[in-house]
Amino acid sequence: MATTRILGAILAGGQSRRYGRDKRNAVVGGRLLIERAISALEQVVQDVVVVTSRQLPNGVVAPCIPDRFVDAGPLGGLHAALHTAVEFGSSSVLLLACDMPLMTPEVLRAVAVAADQGQAVAPVRDGGIEPLCAVYHTGTLEIAEQMLLGNDLSLHRFFREIGGIPIDLEALGMECGHVFFNVNEQADCIRADALLTGST
Repeated sequence: MATTRILGAILAGGQSRRYGRDKRNAVVGGRLLIERAISALEQVVQDVVVVTSRQLPNGVVAPCIPDRFVDAGPLGGLHAALHTAVEFGSSSVLLLACDMPLMTPEVLRAVAVAADQGQAVAPVRDGGIEPLCAVYHTGTLEIAEQMLLGNDLSLHRFFREIGGIPIDLEALGMECGHVFFNVNEQADCIRADALLTGST
């Protein structure tokens, strides 16, 4: 699939309860988490939006879209992104959580290239899947909306419901390393810095 038909969407609307303050302002490798996510996606797709109802940090420029379902977690954010993809005339959404500072354009591109394998594709990690670094086709919008209306907010269950396809990137020769490492607590930024510099 041509990546020009894919809308990049960054989830940045979480409450950051475990982190203690707005995670988007956290710094890894000298750059804000949100900046790292935008940069990675912009190297893969033409259009990138940030799903958030809050103002972006100073100096960060990107189109923002609000959730249509308030406090509905990642599925609510994906739902908003799918709506926007339809408006943009995009075929699908390449979703990325803003708190994966080690994500690379190469991994995102590999996920995007696999988009035609199913209604959704997500990389395998730790025996499961990573639904926050995945492609979802706009045809899944109605099911997402039905689940949200029923107050079912599980992104993993949504992935199963739409017949999502797990893809093993490492089996395809892609070195993933720590790309799926996510920042939940402030100490995780120190860990991410160490992983980024190869000092651990």
